Amino acid sequence: MRRATRLRLSLFTATDLAIGRAPLTPQNSQADPRREIYLQGMVAYLNDLLRDYRRGETASEALSRLRAFLPRLPCSDLVTLSSNGRPGVAEAPGARDTIAFHADRLKILFLDGLHRGAESPAIPAGRFAPQVARIVSALARGVSESALSRLLAQGGVDMSGAIEGLRAIELIEEVDPSVPVVPQSLREGGKDRLTWLGHACVLLQTARASVCVDPFLRPHLKWTAEESRSSFSDDFGDRLLFEPYGPGLPQLSPAQLPPLDAVFITHQDTDHCNLGVLMMLPEDVPIVVPEWRGDHPWEVDLAALIRRVLGRRRRIVRLKHGETVTIGDLRATAFPFVSEVPSSLTTRWNCYLFETPHGAVACTADSAVTDEGVDFLIGRLGRRKKPFVLCARALHSGETSPGYRDDLESLFNFTRLWAWYMPVWDLFQPVEQPGISEGRFRRLARRTNLRFYLPYAMGTAPWFRIADANDPLHVPMANLSARDLRVLSDSVTAISRRAALFPGKFARPFPLAEA
Repeated sequence: MRRATRLRLSLFTATDLAIGRAPLTPQNSQADPRREIYLQGMVAYLNDLLRDYRRGETASEALSRLRAFLPRLPCSDLVTLSSNGRPGVAEAPGARDTIAFHADRLKILFLDGLHRGAESPAIPAGRFAPQVARIVSALARGVSESALSRLLAQGGVDMSGAIEGLRAIELIEEVDPSVPVVPQSLREGGKDRLTWLGHACVLLQTARASVCVDPFLRPHLKWTAEESRSSFSDDFGDRLLFEPYGPGLPQLSPAQLPPLDAVFITHQDTDHCNLGVLMMLPEDVPIVVPEWRGDHPWEVDLAALIRRVLGRRRRIVRLKHGETVTIGDLRATAFPFVSEVPSSLTTRWNCYLFETPHGAVACTADSAVTDEGVDFLIGRLGRRKKPFVLCARALHSGETSPGYRDDLESLFNFTRLWAWYMPVWDLFQPVEQPGISEGRFRRLARRTNLRFYLPYAMGTAPWFRIADANDPLHVPMANLSARDLRVLSDSVTAISRRAALFPGKFARPFPLAEA
Protein backbone atom coordinates (compact mmCIF):
# COMPACT_ATOMS: atom_id res chain seq x y z
CA MET A 1 0.00 0.00 0.00
CA ARG A 2 1.40 3.39 -0.96
CA ARG A 3 2.16 5.60 2.03
CA ALA A 4 0.26 8.91 2.00
CA THR A 5 2.53 11.73 0.92
CA ARG A 6 2.54 15.34 1.97
CA LEU A 7 3.34 18.56 0.21
CA ARG A 8 6.31 20.48 1.56
CA LEU A 9 8.43 23.40 0.52
CA SER A 10 11.63 22.08 -1.00
CA LEU A 11 14.68 22.38 1.20
CA PHE A 12 16.13 24.34 -1.72
CA THR A 13 13.67 27.16 -1.06
CA ALA A 14 13.06 29.64 1.73
CA THR A 15 10.77 32.63 1.85
CA ASP A 16 11.71 36.30 1.95
CA LEU A 17 9.77 39.56 1.65
CA ALA A 18 9.82 42.68 -0.47
CA ILE A 19 7.95 45.95 -0.91
CA GLY A 20 7.51 46.08 -4.68
CA ARG A 21 10.97 45.31 -6.03
CA ALA A 22 12.74 46.52 -2.87
CA PRO A 23 13.77 43.96 -0.23
CA LEU A 24 12.03 44.41 3.11
CA THR A 25 14.50 46.20 5.38
CA PRO A 26 14.20 48.30 8.54
CA GLN A 27 13.99 51.37 6.30
CA ASN A 28 10.77 50.26 4.59
CA SER A 29 9.36 48.19 7.44
CA GLN A 30 7.39 51.13 8.77
CA ALA A 31 5.70 54.21 7.37
CA ASP A 32 7.01 57.67 8.19
CA PRO A 33 5.52 60.49 6.07
CA ARG A 34 8.62 62.60 6.70
CA ARG A 35 10.76 60.35 4.51
CA GLU A 36 8.35 60.64 1.59
CA ILE A 37 8.04 64.40 2.16
CA TYR A 38 11.83 64.57 1.91
CA LEU A 39 11.70 62.75 -1.42
CA GLN A 40 9.01 65.05 -2.80
CA GLY A 41 10.86 68.12 -1.58
CA MET A 42 14.16 66.96 -3.06
CA VAL A 43 12.54 66.49 -6.49
CA ALA A 44 10.95 69.95 -6.33
CA TYR A 45 14.20 71.57 -5.12
CA LEU A 46 16.32 69.97 -7.83
CA ASN A 47 13.89 70.99 -10.56
CA ASP A 48 13.98 74.57 -9.25
CA LEU A 49 17.77 74.43 -9.23
CA LEU A 50 17.84 73.08 -12.78
CA ARG A 51 15.61 75.92 -13.98
CA ASP A 52 17.94 78.39 -12.26
CA TYR A 53 20.98 76.87 -13.98
CA ARG A 54 19.24 77.05 -17.37
CA ARG A 55 18.82 80.81 -17.17
CA GLY A 56 22.43 81.29 -18.22
CA GLU A 57 23.43 77.92 -19.67
CA THR A 58 22.40 75.47 -22.35
CA ALA A 59 20.19 72.55 -21.39
CA SER A 60 23.08 70.08 -21.55
CA GLU A 61 25.38 72.36 -19.52
CA ALA A 62 22.70 72.86 -16.86
CA LEU A 63 22.05 69.13 -16.63
CA SER A 64 25.77 68.39 -16.37
CA ARG A 65 26.12 70.94 -13.58
CA LEU A 66 23.14 69.44 -11.72
CA ARG A 67 24.58 65.95 -12.11
CA ALA A 68 27.81 67.13 -10.46
CA PHE A 69 25.84 68.73 -7.61
CA LEU A 70 23.56 65.76 -6.95
CA PRO A 71 25.93 63.60 -4.83
CA ARG A 72 26.00 66.35 -2.20
CA LEU A 73 22.41 65.54 -1.26
CA PRO A 74 21.59 62.69 1.14
CA CYS A 75 19.65 59.88 -0.54
CA SER A 76 20.33 61.29 -4.02
CA ASP A 77 19.94 57.77 -5.44
CA LEU A 78 16.19 58.16 -4.89
CA VAL A 79 15.92 60.50 -7.88
CA THR A 80 16.73 60.19 -11.55
CA LEU A 81 17.78 62.79 -14.12
CA SER A 82 16.30 62.70 -17.58
CA SER A 83 17.68 64.27 -20.76
CA ASN A 84 14.96 62.89 -23.03
CA GLY A 85 12.82 65.69 -24.35
CA ARG A 86 12.55 68.18 -21.51
CA PRO A 87 15.39 67.65 -19.00
CA GLY A 88 14.16 67.25 -15.46
CA VAL A 89 14.31 65.42 -12.15
CA ALA A 90 11.87 62.70 -11.08
CA GLU A 91 11.58 60.02 -8.43
CA ALA A 92 13.58 56.95 -9.35
CA PRO A 93 11.45 53.90 -10.16
CA GLY A 94 10.47 52.19 -6.93
CA ALA A 95 12.03 54.92 -4.77
CA ARG A 96 9.11 54.99 -2.35
CA ASP A 97 9.24 51.22 -1.95
CA THR A 98 12.73 51.53 -0.47
CA ILE A 99 11.84 54.11 2.19
CA ALA A 100 8.35 53.33 3.47
CA PHE A 101 6.02 50.42 4.15
CA HIS A 102 3.22 50.09 1.61
CA ALA A 103 1.05 47.11 2.54
CA ASP A 104 -0.54 46.84 -0.90
CA ARG A 105 2.89 46.29 -2.49
CA LEU A 106 4.02 43.55 -0.13
CA LYS A 107 5.42 40.48 -1.92
CA ILE A 108 6.44 37.08 -0.65
CA LEU A 109 9.51 35.76 -2.44
CA PHE A 110 10.56 32.14 -2.78
CA LEU A 111 14.35 32.02 -2.83
CA ASP A 112 15.42 29.22 -5.13
CA GLY A 113 18.75 27.61 -4.34
CA LEU A 114 18.32 24.83 -6.89
CA HIS A 115 17.64 26.57 -10.19
CA ARG A 116 19.48 29.80 -9.28
CA GLY A 117 17.55 32.16 -11.58
CA ALA A 118 18.03 35.91 -11.92
CA GLU A 119 14.75 36.56 -10.10
CA SER A 120 12.89 34.79 -7.32
CA PRO A 121 9.34 33.54 -7.89
CA ALA A 122 6.98 35.78 -5.92
CA ILE A 123 3.39 36.05 -4.73
CA PRO A 124 2.02 39.63 -4.63
CA ALA A 125 0.35 39.13 -1.24
CA GLY A 126 -0.43 42.74 -0.36
CA ARG A 127 -2.88 42.96 2.56
CA PHE A 128 -3.47 39.21 2.34
CA ALA A 129 0.10 38.52 3.55
CA PRO A 130 -1.09 36.95 6.86
CA GLN A 131 -3.24 34.44 4.96
CA VAL A 132 -0.37 33.59 2.62
CA ALA A 133 2.03 33.34 5.56
CA ARG A 134 -0.23 30.82 7.26
CA ILE A 135 -0.17 28.59 4.18
CA VAL A 136 3.61 28.96 3.84
CA SER A 137 4.00 27.95 7.50
CA ALA A 138 1.98 24.78 6.87
CA LEU A 139 3.93 23.97 3.70
CA ALA A 140 7.25 24.42 5.49
CA ARG A 141 6.33 21.61 7.90
CA GLY A 142 4.53 19.47 5.37
CA VAL A 143 0.77 19.29 4.84
CA SER A 144 -1.60 16.83 3.22
CA GLU A 145 -3.44 17.82 0.05
CA SER A 146 -6.77 17.74 1.90
CA ALA A 147 -5.50 19.92 4.75
CA LEU A 148 -3.99 22.33 2.26
CA SER A 149 -7.31 22.54 0.41
CA ARG A 150 -9.05 23.46 3.66
CA LEU A 151 -6.47 26.14 4.39
CA LEU A 152 -6.85 27.58 0.91
CA ALA A 153 -10.63 27.67 1.32
CA GLN A 154 -10.36 29.46 4.65
CA GLY A 155 -7.80 32.00 3.51
CA GLY A 156 -10.09 34.38 1.65
CA VAL A 157 -7.62 34.63 -1.24
CA ASP A 158 -7.29 32.30 -4.22
CA MET A 159 -3.79 30.81 -4.02
CA SER A 160 -4.45 27.61 -5.93
CA GLY A 161 -2.73 28.91 -9.07
CA ALA A 162 0.32 30.04 -7.10
CA ILE A 163 0.58 26.66 -5.37
CA GLU A 164 0.41 24.81 -8.68
CA GLY A 165 3.02 27.16 -10.13
CA LEU A 166 5.40 26.48 -7.24
CA ARG A 167 4.87 22.76 -7.66
CA ALA A 168 5.61 23.03 -11.37
CA ILE A 169 9.03 24.58 -10.69
CA GLU A 170 9.83 22.09 -7.90
CA LEU A 171 9.72 24.56 -5.03
CA ILE A 172 6.90 22.49 -3.52
CA GLU A 173 7.43 18.74 -3.61
CA GLU A 174 5.75 15.54 -2.47
CA VAL A 175 7.49 13.94 0.50
CA ASP A 176 7.11 10.88 2.69
CA PRO A 177 6.10 12.18 6.16
CA SER A 178 7.76 9.20 7.85
CA VAL A 179 11.18 10.42 6.72
CA PRO A 180 12.36 13.03 9.24
CA VAL A 181 13.52 16.34 7.80
CA VAL A 182 15.24 17.55 10.98
CA PRO A 183 18.83 16.25 11.22
CA GLN A 184 19.14 13.51 13.83
CA SER A 185 21.72 15.45 15.82
CA LEU A 186 19.21 18.29 16.37
CA ARG A 187 16.45 15.86 17.36
CA GLU A 188 18.38 14.13 20.12
CA GLY A 189 17.32 15.05 23.64
CA GLY A 190 19.18 14.98 26.90
CA LYS A 191 21.89 17.29 28.13
CA ASP A 192 22.17 21.03 27.55
CA ARG A 193 23.75 21.78 24.21
CA LEU A 194 24.54 24.76 22.02
CA THR A 195 24.58 24.71 18.21
CA TRP A 196 25.88 27.41 15.86
CA LEU A 197 23.76 27.66 12.70
CA GLY A 198 25.67 30.36 10.81
CA HIS A 199 26.04 34.12 11.26
CA ALA A 200 24.29 35.08 14.54
CA CYS A 201 21.89 32.14 14.64
CA VAL A 202 22.31 29.76 17.57
CA LEU A 203 20.15 26.93 18.87
CA LEU A 204 20.09 26.24 22.62
CA GLN A 205 18.52 22.96 23.74
CA THR A 206 17.98 21.51 27.18
CA ALA A 207 16.07 18.49 28.45
CA ARG A 208 12.90 20.63 28.59
CA ALA A 209 13.37 23.53 26.18
CA SER A 210 14.55 24.37 22.68
CA VAL A 211 15.05 27.99 21.60
CA CYS A 212 16.61 29.65 18.58
CA VAL A 213 18.16 33.12 18.52
CA ASP A 214 18.21 35.37 15.43
CA PRO A 215 17.34 32.67 12.87
CA PHE A 216 18.74 33.70 9.50
CA LEU A 217 18.81 30.46 7.55
CA ARG A 218 19.19 30.28 3.81
CA PRO A 219 17.79 27.63 1.47
CA HIS A 220 19.98 24.72 0.43
CA LEU A 221 22.20 25.74 -2.48
CA LYS A 222 23.27 23.95 -5.61
CA TRP A 223 26.65 25.53 -6.11
CA THR A 224 27.61 26.81 -9.55
CA ALA A 225 30.81 25.50 -11.11
CA GLU A 226 32.53 28.83 -10.42
CA GLU A 227 31.38 28.87 -6.79
CA SER A 228 32.64 25.33 -6.30
CA ARG A 229 36.08 26.51 -7.41
CA SER A 230 36.19 29.85 -5.57
CA SER A 231 34.10 29.58 -2.41
CA PHE A 232 35.95 26.90 -0.47
CA SER A 233 39.50 28.12 -0.07
CA ASP A 234 41.42 27.07 3.03
CA ASP A 235 41.91 30.80 3.66
CA PHE A 236 38.27 31.15 4.75
CA GLY A 237 37.37 30.69 8.39
CA ASP A 238 34.60 28.33 7.28
CA ARG A 239 37.05 25.49 6.83
CA LEU A 240 37.47 25.39 10.62
CA LEU A 241 33.71 25.54 11.27
CA PHE A 242 32.30 22.90 8.91
CA GLU A 243 32.79 19.14 8.72
CA PRO A 244 33.14 18.13 5.96
CA TYR A 245 34.31 21.30 4.22
CA GLY A 246 33.71 21.79 0.52
CA PRO A 247 30.74 21.89 -1.88
CA GLY A 248 29.24 18.90 -0.03
CA LEU A 249 29.23 20.61 3.36
CA PRO A 250 26.07 20.47 5.52
CA GLN A 251 23.33 23.00 4.84
CA LEU A 252 20.24 23.75 6.90
CA SER A 253 16.93 25.10 5.63
CA PRO A 254 14.54 26.89 8.03
CA ALA A 255 12.25 23.85 7.62
CA GLN A 256 14.93 21.68 9.25
CA LEU A 257 14.87 23.42 12.60
CA PRO A 258 13.70 21.12 15.40
CA PRO A 259 10.43 21.89 17.21
CA LEU A 260 11.00 25.17 19.05
CA ASP A 261 9.57 26.49 22.28
CA ALA A 262 10.51 30.08 21.41
CA VAL A 263 12.50 32.29 19.05
CA PHE A 264 14.46 35.28 20.35
CA ILE A 265 15.19 38.35 18.23
CA THR A 266 17.94 40.77 19.27
CA HIS A 267 17.27 43.67 16.89
CA GLN A 268 15.62 44.77 13.68
CA ASP A 269 18.22 44.16 10.94
CA THR A 270 17.02 41.52 8.49
CA ASP A 271 20.00 39.26 9.13
CA HIS A 272 18.71 38.98 12.72
CA CYS A 273 14.96 39.50 12.36
CA ASN A 274 14.11 37.84 9.05
CA LEU A 275 10.38 37.65 8.50
CA GLY A 276 10.82 35.14 5.69
CA VAL A 277 12.36 32.65 8.12
CA LEU A 278 9.82 33.47 10.85
CA MET A 279 7.03 32.89 8.30
CA MET A 280 8.16 29.29 7.89
CA LEU A 281 7.90 28.54 11.62
CA PRO A 282 4.71 27.16 13.19
CA GLU A 283 2.30 29.97 14.05
CA ASP A 284 2.18 29.06 17.75
CA VAL A 285 5.93 29.43 18.39
CA PRO A 286 6.41 32.47 20.68
CA ILE A 287 8.64 35.18 19.20
CA VAL A 288 10.47 37.27 21.82
CA VAL A 289 11.33 40.79 20.64
CA PRO A 290 12.73 43.95 22.24
CA GLU A 291 10.47 46.57 23.78
CA TRP A 292 9.55 49.43 21.45
CA ARG A 293 9.08 53.15 22.09
CA GLY A 294 7.00 55.41 19.88
CA ASP A 295 9.41 58.31 20.35
CA HIS A 296 12.25 56.32 18.75
CA PRO A 297 11.44 56.48 15.02
CA TRP A 298 14.81 54.89 14.22
CA GLU A 299 13.52 51.66 15.81
CA VAL A 300 11.04 49.32 14.14
CA ASP A 301 8.07 48.15 16.19
CA LEU A 302 8.89 44.49 15.58
CA ALA A 303 5.79 43.17 17.36
CA ALA A 304 3.49 45.29 15.16
CA LEU A 305 5.45 44.44 12.00
CA ILE A 306 5.34 40.69 12.63
CA ARG A 307 1.61 40.76 13.31
CA ARG A 308 0.95 43.00 10.29
CA VAL A 309 2.84 40.72 7.88
CA LEU A 310 2.56 37.27 9.45
CA GLY A 311 -0.84 37.64 11.11
CA ARG A 312 -2.30 38.15 14.56
CA ARG A 313 -2.10 34.45 15.33
CA ARG A 314 1.61 34.92 15.96
CA ARG A 315 2.49 34.92 19.64
CA ILE A 316 4.71 37.93 20.36
CA VAL A 317 6.44 38.60 23.68
CA ARG A 318 8.05 41.98 24.31
CA LEU A 319 10.96 41.71 26.75
CA LYS A 320 12.38 44.81 28.44
CA HIS A 321 15.93 45.17 29.70
CA GLY A 322 16.23 43.33 33.01
CA GLU A 323 13.10 41.25 32.45
CA THR A 324 13.25 37.45 32.48
CA VAL A 325 11.10 34.85 30.75
CA THR A 326 11.19 31.18 31.76
CA ILE A 327 10.79 28.44 29.15
CA GLY A 328 10.92 24.94 30.60
CA ASP A 329 14.20 24.74 32.52
CA LEU A 330 15.71 27.74 30.70
CA ARG A 331 15.67 31.34 31.91
CA ALA A 332 16.26 34.17 29.42
CA THR A 333 17.03 37.72 30.58
CA ALA A 334 17.29 40.75 28.29
CA PHE A 335 20.11 43.26 28.78
CA PRO A 336 21.02 46.39 26.77
CA PHE A 337 22.24 46.24 23.18
CA VAL A 338 24.73 49.04 22.46
CA SER A 339 26.23 50.19 19.13
CA GLU A 340 25.02 49.82 15.52
CA VAL A 341 23.52 53.31 15.73
CA PRO A 342 25.04 56.74 16.56
CA SER A 343 25.53 57.44 20.24
CA SER A 344 22.63 59.88 20.56
CA LEU A 345 20.10 57.39 19.19
CA THR A 346 19.71 54.97 22.08
CA THR A 347 17.68 51.82 21.44
CA ARG A 348 15.68 49.24 23.36
CA TRP A 349 17.26 46.39 21.42
CA ASN A 350 18.23 43.27 23.37
CA CYS A 351 21.14 41.08 24.16
CA TYR A 352 20.11 37.87 25.96
CA LEU A 353 21.54 35.81 28.79
CA PHE A 354 20.24 32.24 28.78
CA GLU A 355 20.69 30.22 31.98
CA THR A 356 20.05 26.51 32.43
CA PRO A 357 20.59 24.44 35.58
CA HIS A 358 24.00 23.47 34.22
CA GLY A 359 25.33 26.37 32.14
CA ALA A 360 24.84 29.78 30.60
CA VAL A 361 25.04 31.38 27.15
CA ALA A 362 25.09 35.12 26.36
CA CYS A 363 24.04 36.18 22.84
CA THR A 364 25.12 39.75 22.08
CA ALA A 365 24.74 39.79 18.25
CA ASP A 366 26.21 43.03 16.82
CA SER A 367 26.25 44.81 20.17
CA ALA A 368 29.24 46.21 21.97
CA VAL A 369 29.79 44.40 25.27
CA THR A 370 30.20 47.43 27.51
CA ASP A 371 31.19 47.82 31.16
CA GLU A 372 27.48 47.75 31.99
CA GLY A 373 27.05 44.49 30.12
CA VAL A 374 30.10 42.92 31.78
CA ASP A 375 28.85 44.03 35.22
CA PHE A 376 25.46 42.46 34.50
CA LEU A 377 27.01 39.15 33.44
CA ILE A 378 29.35 39.08 36.44
CA GLY A 379 26.45 39.88 38.77
CA ARG A 380 24.40 36.99 37.42
CA LEU A 381 27.15 34.42 36.88
CA GLY A 382 30.05 35.38 39.15
CA ARG A 383 28.90 33.47 42.22
CA ARG A 384 27.25 30.49 40.55
CA LYS A 385 30.34 29.61 38.49
CA LYS A 386 28.27 27.87 35.83
CA PRO A 387 30.16 27.07 32.64
CA PHE A 388 29.54 30.08 30.43
CA VAL A 389 29.69 30.66 26.64
CA LEU A 390 29.94 34.22 25.28
CA CYS A 391 28.65 34.77 21.73
CA ALA A 392 29.93 38.14 20.51
CA ARG A 393 31.57 40.00 17.66
CA ALA A 394 35.37 40.04 17.50
CA LEU A 395 37.79 40.96 20.27
CA HIS A 396 39.27 44.44 19.88
CA SER A 397 41.60 46.90 21.60
CA GLY A 398 38.84 48.88 23.30
CA GLU A 399 39.31 52.10 21.35
CA THR A 400 36.16 53.95 20.39
CA SER A 401 35.56 55.08 16.83
CA PRO A 402 34.71 58.68 15.80
CA GLY A 403 31.04 58.32 14.98
CA TYR A 404 29.06 55.27 13.97
CA ARG A 405 30.08 53.94 10.56
CA ASP A 406 28.91 51.10 8.38
CA ASP A 407 31.84 52.00 6.14
CA LEU A 408 34.70 54.41 6.84
CA GLU A 409 34.12 56.23 3.56
CA SER A 410 30.38 56.70 4.23
CA LEU A 411 29.39 59.29 6.82
CA PHE A 412 25.77 58.25 6.32
CA ASN A 413 24.35 54.96 5.16
CA PHE A 414 20.89 55.62 3.85
CA THR A 415 20.04 51.97 3.53
CA ARG A 416 19.91 52.00 7.33
CA LEU A 417 17.07 53.57 9.27
CA TRP A 418 19.20 55.50 11.76
CA ALA A 419 20.61 57.83 9.08
CA TRP A 420 17.25 59.59 8.67
CA TYR A 421 17.21 60.68 12.31
CA MET A 422 20.82 61.30 13.31
CA PRO A 423 21.56 64.93 14.33
CA VAL A 424 24.56 66.35 12.53
CA TRP A 425 26.36 67.10 15.79
CA ASP A 426 26.48 63.35 16.47
CA LEU A 427 28.35 62.63 13.26
CA PHE A 428 31.70 62.27 15.02
CA GLN A 429 30.68 61.50 18.59
CA PRO A 430 32.71 58.50 19.82
CA VAL A 431 30.92 55.14 19.79
CA GLU A 432 31.75 51.73 21.18
CA GLN A 433 32.97 49.12 18.74
CA PRO A 434 30.81 46.00 18.37
CA GLY A 435 32.22 42.98 20.14
CA ILE A 436 34.20 42.95 23.37
CA SER A 437 37.49 44.60 24.26
CA GLU A 438 40.39 42.50 25.49
CA GLY A 439 40.29 44.30 28.86
CA ARG A 440 36.61 43.56 29.40
CA PHE A 441 37.08 39.97 28.22
CA ARG A 442 39.88 39.56 30.78
CA ARG A 443 37.67 40.87 33.61
CA LEU A 444 34.76 38.67 32.53
CA ALA A 445 37.01 35.60 32.38
CA ARG A 446 38.39 36.28 35.86
CA ARG A 447 35.03 36.87 37.53
CA THR A 448 32.93 34.15 35.86
CA ASN A 449 33.44 30.60 34.68
CA LEU A 450 33.82 31.76 31.06
CA ARG A 451 34.82 28.65 29.14
CA PHE A 452 34.15 29.44 25.49
CA TYR A 453 33.94 32.46 23.23
CA LEU A 454 32.01 32.11 19.96
CA PRO A 455 33.01 34.89 17.52
CA TYR A 456 29.86 35.21 15.47
CA ALA A 457 27.46 37.57 13.63
CA MET A 458 30.03 37.90 10.85
CA GLY A 459 28.71 35.53 8.21
CA THR A 460 31.42 32.87 8.10
CA ALA A 461 29.50 30.47 5.87
CA PRO A 462 29.98 30.00 2.10
CA TRP A 463 26.44 31.12 1.20
CA PHE A 464 27.28 34.59 2.51
CA ARG A 465 29.97 34.95 -0.17
CA ILE A 466 27.79 34.73 -3.29
CA ALA A 467 29.55 37.37 -5.34
CA ASP A 468 26.93 38.42 -7.88
CA ALA A 469 24.99 41.36 -6.41
CA ASN A 470 22.15 40.59 -8.83
CA ASP A 471 21.74 37.07 -7.50
CA PRO A 472 18.60 36.92 -5.29
CA LEU A 473 20.64 34.91 -2.80
CA HIS A 474 23.41 37.53 -2.54
CA VAL A 475 23.93 38.81 1.02
CA PRO A 476 26.54 41.57 1.51
CA MET A 477 28.27 40.13 4.54
CA ALA A 478 31.79 40.24 5.95
CA ASN A 479 33.35 36.85 6.69
CA LEU A 480 36.08 35.83 9.10
CA SER A 481 39.21 34.34 7.59
CA ALA A 482 41.10 31.34 8.92
CA ARG A 483 43.82 33.77 10.00
CA ASP A 484 41.23 35.85 11.90
CA LEU A 485 40.19 32.76 13.85
CA ARG A 486 43.77 31.78 14.62
CA VAL A 487 44.54 35.29 15.92
CA LEU A 488 41.37 35.26 18.02
CA SER A 489 42.27 31.85 19.43
CA ASP A 490 45.76 33.05 20.38
CA SER A 491 44.30 36.19 21.99
CA VAL A 492 41.80 34.22 24.06
CA THR A 493 44.51 31.83 25.25
CA ALA A 494 46.79 34.73 26.18
CA ILE A 495 44.01 36.46 28.15
CA SER A 496 42.63 33.39 29.94
CA ARG A 497 44.08 29.91 30.14
CA ARG A 498 40.67 28.50 31.03
CA ALA A 499 38.76 29.99 28.08
CA ALA A 500 38.99 28.94 24.44
CA LEU A 501 37.23 29.44 21.12
CA PHE A 502 33.93 27.57 20.93
CA PRO A 503 34.78 24.20 19.34
CA GLY A 504 31.33 23.37 17.95
CA LYS A 505 30.89 22.90 14.19
CA PHE A 506 28.03 24.12 12.03
CA ALA A 507 24.75 22.33 12.91
CA ARG A 508 26.55 20.02 15.35
CA PRO A 509 25.39 20.43 18.97
CA PHE A 510 28.12 20.94 21.55
CA PRO A 511 27.33 19.74 25.11
CA LEU A 512 27.53 22.59 27.61
CA ALA A 513 28.55 20.07 30.27
CA GLU A 514 31.90 19.87 28.47
CA ALA A 515 32.40 23.61 28.84
